[in-house]
Amino acid sequence: GGTVVVNGAEGEPGCAKDAVLLQTRPHLVLDGLVSAIETVGAHDGVVWIHDGADATARSVSEALAERRAAGLGDPPIRIVLAPDRYLSGEATGIIRALEGGPALPRYVRDPARPWSEGQRSVLVNNAETMARVGLVALEGAAAYSATSLLTVVSAGHRIVVEIDPGTTLGEVVAHAWQSPDGRPPQAVLLGGYGGTWIEWQRAEHLVLDPASLREQGLSLGAGLIGPLPASACGIEESARLVRYLAGQSAKQCGPCVFGLPAIADLASDLTAGRLTRAGRKRLDRYVHEVAGRGACRHPDGALRMWTSALTVFSVDVHRHRRGRTCEAPDFAVLPLPEEAS
Repeated sequence: GGTVVVNGAEGEPGCAKDAVLLQTRPHLVLDGLVSAIETVGAHDGVVWIHDGADATARSVSEALAERRAAGLGDPPIRIVLAPDRYLSGEATGIIRALEGGPALPRYVRDPARPWSEGQRSVLVNNAETMARVGLVALEGAAAYSATSLLTVVSAGHRIVVEIDPGTTLGEVVAHAWQSPDGRPPQAVLLGGYGGTWIEWQRAEHLVLDPASLREQGLSLGAGLIGPLPASACGIEESARLVRYLAGQSAKQCGPCVFGLPAIADLASDLTAGRLTRAGRKRLDRYVHEVAGRGACRHPDGALRMWTSALTVFSVDVHRHRRGRTCEAPDFAVLPLPEEAS
C-alpha cells in the first residue's frame, strides 16, 4: 500500500486556513485522512506541516494521542515537518521528500503517477479537502456543502472565512477587511502571491465560484484575498512580492536561477524611478522568455502576479517610469516572513 498525505504546509505567508483547521478541528481532518487511507487501500498517513508551525504541530500531536487513547484503531499516522519555505507545500516536492530527497518540486512525466519508479504511491490532498472528506464520512453525503475557505489579509491580520458559492468578492471584503482610510480598496490580489491583481470596479462584483472564475481566467488558488488600500502603491507592493518569490524558488532551472531574480531587479528599478528605456525592454523580454519554461509552475505564478500588476496599476507604472516615486503612505500591506520581526 501507499501513503496518503494531508498537506498542511501553507507556503503562502498570507494564508492561514490550514492552520485554523488543524488547530481548531484536527480530528475532522484526521477522520478524513483515515477515510482516505482506507478507501484507497494505503498503508499509512502523513500530516505535512511547516517546521516552526509549533501550535499546529502541537494540536495534531495531541489529537493523535487522544485517538490512540480512545482505541480508535487508526492506521499508522505520523507528522512530518517540512522546511519553512514557500515551495515546501508543492505536491511533487512532498513526494520527493518522503522518498528521501529534498523537499523541492520536480518534473514528472505522468502527473497521475508523480512518485519515482519502484517507490510507494503517494496521494496528496490539502487540509480543507480532508476536512470535507471527514465530514462526509461522519455524516453522509448530505452533509457536503460546496463552500470555500478563504483568508482575507486585513490590517496586519489574517482572517479565515467560509463562503457559499454565490458570494461576491465585494461581500467578503465588506465583511472581513478593515480599510485604513474608510475608502474601498483600489484592487484585490486573488488566489495567492502567484495569483492575479484585479481592479476593484471589476473585483467587487466577481462571484467567488471556482467554475465561474475559471471562465474568466481566474482562480481561488491558495484561497488568498489581498485587498490593496487606496493609500498604497500597487507597483511597490508587487515588486516586494516578486523579490520574495524570486528568493523562494527551487533554483533548479534557468527561469528560477536567472529569470526571476533579473525580473525582480528590474521591478525594483521601476519602483525606485530609475528604470531606463533599455531596462523596460529587458523587463518585457525576460517576462516573455521565462513564461511557461520553468521546471515547475512557480515562475509562471510570479509572472502572472507581476504582469497583472502592470495592467491594473498602469497609472503607478507611468508615474514611476517618469522617475517619480509615488511615496504612498501605506507600504508592506501583504505579509512576508522576513519582515515579520
